[in-house]
Amino acid sequence: MQYFNIQVASQLSGVASATIRAWEKRYKAVVPQRGDNKHRLYSEKDIEKLTLLFRLTELGQSIGRIAHLDIEELKKIYSSLMHKPYENSQFTTPDQENIDIEKMLKNFFIALSAYKLDIISHELEKAKNILTPRDLCLKLLVPLFREIGIKVFNNELSIAQEHTLSAIFSFHIGQMIGIHYQKKNLKDELVLITTPEGEMHEIGIMASALLCVHYGIKFIFLGANLPAKSLVEAANALRPKAILLGVIKGHEISEHKTLTDYLTEVTTKLNFSSEIWIGGNLRPYIRTELDKRRIPFFPSLESFDEFLSKF
Repeated sequence: MQYFNIQVASQLSGVASATIRAWEKRYKAVVPQRGDNKHRLYSEKDIEKLTLLFRLTELGQSIGRIAHLDIEELKKIYSSLMHKPYENSQFTTPDQENIDIEKMLKNFFIALSAYKLDIISHELEKAKNILTPRDLCLKLLVPLFREIGIKVFNNELSIAQEHTLSAIFSFHIGQMIGIHYQKKNLKDELVLITTPEGEMHEIGIMASALLCVHYGIKFIFLGANLPAKSLVEAANALRPKAILLGVIKGHEISEHKTLTDYLTEVTTKLNFSSEIWIGGNLRPYIRTELDKRRIPFFPSLESFDEFLSKF
């Protein structure tokens, strides 16, 4: 029988390393072996159970109620919830599926150049099953769309191809967001995620939502291009801990409104205190203004990831 360290077990099961440790300590979900260096070692059966637990908690099951069950019992619950027979092929180990990010990226570009949408969707579905939400965001989504931007700029890909890929990714990430809404064991603080009116691109905020999924943060995804009035109405009703705004244009978000105007309208009309977070692309003088307002700014998804890891 093969054994794998906690990093590989995390990648294959979709369960963050810290969560694996917590499930072991609190619920004895799995009992790993120990190597000569005292590091945890997980069997294929351990990884299969962790994967099942991960899928079931995403479907709304309480980890405290199912952690003690064996694999066959977990399979029955999964089959009952999904209304279809359990298939072993859904859960992969290194012998069945190699985690090769570079190959995945190459496959996306090949398929995209020929508009092979079925291949793109298949590769993305495979990535969702293999990678954690964090790795899906930082190791696949970020480098993919950075390269797409370069290829569009150099006329190696068209804007239509970029939009095609964005639409497919939005669909799949939307599914993950929908499943996340059903989870019970989330942090108490709520985050609203959106872009200001005039900011039409939503891949950045969807990637941010993936990071929130990974860290178990409760959020509501409000989509792109949200007027200040609508954001205030939602925030006053929901009273979130924070509002995350994705910005691409820099400052002039529409013909008649700047980011500063938008922020002023939102903050003056909120009837409670909520943090404002901004991520994306801003000119240096605007970042100075945000510092004065004590508004955190995240120039990259990597910096937002670091922030959420301590949230």
